[in-house]
Amino acid sequence: MVEAGTTRFWVGASTVGALGSAARGIRSLDLDARGRATLGEPIDVGPNPMFLAVSGAAGVLGIVHELADGRISSWTFEGDGLAPFGRVGVTGGDPCHLAFTESGELAFAANYSGAEVTVHPLAPDAPADTVLRTSFSGSGPDADRQSAPHPHQAVLDHDRDRLLVPDLGADRIRVVGLGRLPEALSHDEGADIAIHAGAGPRHLVVAGDLAVTANELDRTASVIDLVEGRELAWFPIGPDTEPRGLGCSAIKLTRGDLVLIGDRDADALRGLRLDRDARTLELVATVATGGRHPRDLELSHDERFALVADQGSDSIAIIALDDAGAPVELVDTIATPSPACLARVP
Repeated sequence: MVEAGTTRFWVGASTVGALGSAARGIRSLDLDARGRATLGEPIDVGPNPMFLAVSGAAGVLGIVHELADGRISSWTFEGDGLAPFGRVGVTGGDPCHLAFTESGELAFAANYSGAEVTVHPLAPDAPADTVLRTSFSGSGPDADRQSAPHPHQAVLDHDRDRLLVPDLGADRIRVVGLGRLPEALSHDEGADIAIHAGAGPRHLVVAGDLAVTANELDRTASVIDLVEGRELAWFPIGPDTEPRGLGCSAIKLTRGDLVLIGDRDADALRGLRLDRDARTLELVATVATGGRHPRDLELSHDERFALVADQGSDSIAIIALDDAGAPVELVDTIATPSPACLARVP
């Protein structure tokens, strides 16, 4: 059982050891109100469980297994452990992100090398091959990284009943309508939101009628008008760092309108203040994570702490935040093999 004031996370990890040490599965992490962490024992849920998502409505943990022939699995919580929920399903190539509908009945997987989003019903009796797909086309100016579409995330835009999919390979936010679910997806390339050339949008957060993207390739963050469907401006996340070709990773928005972005070139957590009226971002804080390759990040429920998964150094950083959510200092680092994702339990 999770004690009052404690936030539980599940840690996704690489089991193949491509970056960091090979993990033996996923594990729970409990963070108390003072920033002290307790790790659970590894649980074998199948190969390469790199990204996890929790549906509070359904009480289900969804996992994408990042493989060339990608898979998705679902699990229910049993005390401090897990039990299989639905059948293992097939996604597309190298799935890297998962998001649930509000009811938890459907899950969307972004398939990086498959250039598509797949939709999966999550129920114990759902056939494994029942899946919807929508594919993308296009490219960007970086011949090494943008020769084809690379969907990197799937985000529900609830106010507009649609899915937003940052496409690193084509410098687009793909806009996918959900009004025809569960029978079909609706994608019109003309509705996609263009991001400046060479940006490589990786992840985004929705802030009312705005969105902010973390752009991996050029180390910027873009402010997007979701009503007009256009990029308003973009801002450097940290001009103090020599680019190493790794760039931005995960992004989160605090209740105080601080945008937190993992910076893999600086091995740091960046805090940028979002001014919704001016539609601008201002870098206000940088804290080194004490590790290497910050791939994912998540907040405690009270937003007093951010956890950062440093995959390259087999560690998770615990970073204190101020009242607005700006990073203040590194509190501790926790050793665990190849952490790639942090999924918070509601």
